[in-house]
Amino acid sequence: MGWVANTLSEPISLRLFLDTGLRSVTLNDFLPPTIKTAVFGLIIGVIACFQGMRATGGTEGVGRAATNSVVLSSLFIILADVLLVRLILMFFP
Repeated sequence: MGWVANTLSEPISLRLFLDTGLRSVTLNDFLPPTIKTAVFGLIIGVIACFQGMRATGGTEGVGRAATNSVVLSSLFIILADVLLVRLILMFFP
C-alpha cells in the first residue's frame, strides 16, 4: 500500500522502494513485537484453557467461563505489556 501511495505522488519502481525501505531494517525491528505477540498469545491460550476446564453448569457455565477468560486475559495482557515494554527497552535500546 505504501508503494502505491508513493507511486501516485511521484513515480518510483517497486525494487527501489523496497531497497530503500529495507536498507535500515534490522532484526531488532522485528524481534520485540514478535516476542510480545507470542507472550500475549500464550497468556490468552493459558487463561482460556484454564477457565474452560473449570467451567461447570452446562452452557451457562461456558458463557461465564468465556466472559471470565476475556476479562482475565485483558488484565493480564495489560500487565504483561507494561512489563514487556520495560524489558524490551532495557534489552533493545
